[in-house]
Amino acid sequence: MFRLTYALAIVTVLSLGTALADSSQKNRFASIYLKNKKIGQIHLTWVHNESGELEELTAKASVSFLGVKLYGFSQHHQETWNDGELRKLVGRTDDNGTIHEVSLQRTAREYDVEYNGERKTLPYEAFPTSPWHYKITENTLLFNIANFDLLKVEVNDSPDTVTIGGKTISATKFTFTGDWEARLWFDEAKAFLKGEYDVAGRRVIVLLDP
Repeated sequence: MFRLTYALAIVTVLSLGTALADSSQKNRFASIYLKNKKIGQIHLTWVHNESGELEELTAKASVSFLGVKLYGFSQHHQETWNDGELRKLVGRTDDNGTIHEVSLQRTAREYDVEYNGERKTLPYEAFPTSPWHYKITENTLLFNIANFDLLKVEVNDSPDTVTIGGKTISATKFTFTGDWEARLWFDEAKAFLKGEYDVAGRRVIVLLDP
């Protein structure tokens, strides 16, 4: 069985702020590739308030390696944010039949978390491994949203481009090294374009569809 490395961030983010009617919503799809072969697709929904602040992010996907009957991976998380702070997280990952149940609650001093029935705490400065959040690039302490392991990283950025649907887009590439090995690309508006990281022990590429 392939080892679950760092989970594909398949996340549902629920806001505590402005009502949806007062927000702007944008829907996009991203494709997941393994060695140039498409193995899945993600439906992304961003919701921003009138000030342009991200209120909600919904990402739903499933991945199959070597055919769905041989190896499957899916993940569904719900995150609640307010004023840029993570308030609550509940999630479930199915790694080919191995289940990872997680929950997180922000308290006055730290995060109280539970993973498969075992409880512990995490510091506030740890940021979830959700590649859709631009703020992940500003943090050197992360936590794996599949099992709450703390991850110390270094982040380096460089100018780059990403080609989507034959169009070349100016981007910044962020390279994460240390406990989480990944590369993420964001455009000039700090919106996600592309990611490269491990899912179930396999290095995949996630690319925004045209």
